[in-house]
Amino acid sequence: MRALQVEAFGDPSALKVSEVPERAPGKGEIMLKMAGVGVGYFDGLLVKGEYQIKPPLPFVPGSAISGVVEQTGEGVTHLKVGDHVAGFALLGGMSEKVTLPAMSCFPLPKDVPLLDAANYFIAYATGLYGLRECGRLQAGETVLVLGASGTTGSTAIELAKAMGAKVIACASTEEKRQLCLDAGADVAVDYTDENWRKAVKAAAPGGVDVVYDPVSGDTAEPALRLMAPGGRFLVVGFVTGIATIPLNLPLLKRCSIIGVNWGGEVMGNPAVVPPVIEQLVAWTQEGKLKTAPDHVYPMEQAGEAFRALFERRSSGKIVITP
Repeated sequence: MRALQVEAFGDPSALKVSEVPERAPGKGEIMLKMAGVGVGYFDGLLVKGEYQIKPPLPFVPGSAISGVVEQTGEGVTHLKVGDHVAGFALLGGMSEKVTLPAMSCFPLPKDVPLLDAANYFIAYATGLYGLRECGRLQAGETVLVLGASGTTGSTAIELAKAMGAKVIACASTEEKRQLCLDAGADVAVDYTDENWRKAVKAAAPGGVDVVYDPVSGDTAEPALRLMAPGGRFLVVGFVTGIATIPLNLPLLKRCSIIGVNWGGEVMGNPAVVPPVIEQLVAWTQEGKLKTAPDHVYPMEQAGEAFRALFERRSSGKIVITP
């Protein structure tokens, strides 16, 4: 089968299509005919060898996946051939087929488009778990989303609005800010402007209740200073580097800093998955989420998808198809 195989850690924009063998499903496994794989910084960091774990070489990247069940192994009862599913593979998704544990996949109604579901298990699930379980977001509260035009940020905007919150989105260009507004943000702020915090304060005079931060770096501390008493600062990622936060700030602001580690939670507590995916499916069917990908690349153009991602030229949700 055709796949994007990593032979050595390096630039993900150099990925090329290779021929690799299929693997028949074993006990408790299924084989999926792939529809799409959501693309994020996590995948790129794995390819670069810069993530916390380094997969043994060679490997096929791609973790947030959707597809159709083609084969089932012994003991699989909750899925059957022909079922549409969303799943989490850790590795293997950027291929024509993938074999993985059946329990890593969740069946989907046929009216949920498979390409829409390709981002369920990473971007959307991280956002819902982060805002609901970690951030305890309530209707009427205000959320500040940093790096709001990318996959992680734009899905957070949609989820926060579905939960009844006011959303202030931060993005670096006029085009990206318009995309944030199109995604549902109430206010879009240019956080490259030295006075960006004044714009946030004008939109949220009492401070923001939740900060959703997939960016970190130099933006994290100024955002933390914008929090209301009782606020929750959600650490989601480190696109621009790991921030250094003076620990007197949470004390003075009377707020909390909370790590959002969806992957770690799934591995430690698999029961967290069904209620998250079920809610995403329901909101998709109700039209509360705009789950259609903004950019779809064929496998042969995966390098361009990663190049746009790491150069921060891309916006919205990205899916690679086989």
